[in-house]
Amino acid sequence: MNIILYLLQIIQYLYQQNIFLIKFICRYIHLKQWAFDDSHSPEYQKFKTDDLPKVICHKQDWDWNDLLKYYAKRYNKVLKPVARRKECDISEDCHCPSCNAPMPYLYRNNGKKGQILCKVCQTAFSPEENRFHKQYTLKCPHCSHALVHKKDRTGSQRPLRN
Repeated sequence: MNIILYLLQIIQYLYQQNIFLIKFICRYIHLKQWAFDDSHSPEYQKFKTDDLPKVICHKQDWDWNDLLKYYAKRYNKVLKPVARRKECDISEDCHCPSCNAPMPYLYRNNGKKGQILCKVCQTAFSPEENRFHKQYTLKCPHCSHALVHKKDRTGSQRPLRN
């Protein structure tokens, strides 16, 4: 029993010491000065770095035949090619860049303005500008928008030494 009482007295003594130290810190060390430490100084801003961007890899594992089989199994229907009312002006060698579906499954999404939609994978694309040739995209770590190269700094590259 004496050991327990002794330990309780030590705990109370240490608690009183902690209270004294906290009061001392609050009285003599102002917390407002911590907000103006050197990390906000422009001298030290060059040592801070931004968060790294997210790297999104573009890789499509599905083939259009696999997607047709999946659609047939899921909905118990066969996905038919596009039923055209007029002559199609999409070339025969045009394929969906995402799933590689042939021309019968492609149709103009916005008239003659250039955008084509794949009926199999529902991907909109333009035959002239193919965004699927990119292997990866850099995205902002905060808002997840794509990062685009805007400016080149002259003189930022040091010449290579031989």
